[in-house]
Amino acid sequence: EKGTYIVVLVEDQKLYNEQINAALKELEIFERKPIFYSFVLLQEGKMSTRKGNLVLLEDFMQEAVKKAGEELKKRYGKADSKSAKAIAYGAVKYGILRVSPEKNVVFDWEQALSFEGETAPYIQYAYARISSIIKKAKKINSKADLKLLKEKEEFELVKLISNFPEIINKSTHELKPHLIASYLYSLAQKFNEYYHLHQILKADKSIGDARLLLISAIKQVIKNGLNLLGIGVLE
Repeated sequence: EKGTYIVVLVEDQKLYNEQINAALKELEIFERKPIFYSFVLLQEGKMSTRKGNLVLLEDFMQEAVKKAGEELKKRYGKADSKSAKAIAYGAVKYGILRVSPEKNVVFDWEQALSFEGETAPYIQYAYARISSIIKKAKKINSKADLKLLKEKEEFELVKLISNFPEIINKSTHELKPHLIASYLYSLAQKFNEYYHLHQILKADKSIGDARLLLISAIKQVIKNGLNLLGIGVLE
């Protein structure tokens, strides 16, 4: 069956991939399209089976959930397992996927689980904030007059949203998910800036309706983008 077969490998398996592709060519089978990732390094350096400093993914993820739960308790005084898992898994995935494939990932727990900076929790928090605003508004007017959106930040947000399909297209064809990760951070950052500068729920009704429609679009794009990275959202 014709198609494109993509295989994800670590950078020191390039020779192995060439050997496999040579064999596939002899068998008249389509070659695989490789994407090579550099190493994921912990603070103590590269993991190695030979040296015995191997970290199992299962243990690593359990540690992530534990640390996410502690972070939630510290911030909100409570932590449920669903939220802790969504934040933990998102933090690990984003921490790796935000780095371009040819660069080593130096994984730092404190940075990955932070609600500030280029992290999954920061983006998830922006999504949750929008959800909270929409919930308080109770209703979105789908026929709101978008011509009332005249602020500089509103133009910037609309432009960012309109760039989403192009980012997905480029990321897909170049096999670079870090482009999506970087885009989502920029969008969350721009929304937070907008949120602190302009009223939404307390604005005049017609302007408020237009702004609610705008942030609902931002919410959908963040959800779609995180979903493509395999990262969940929290309402």
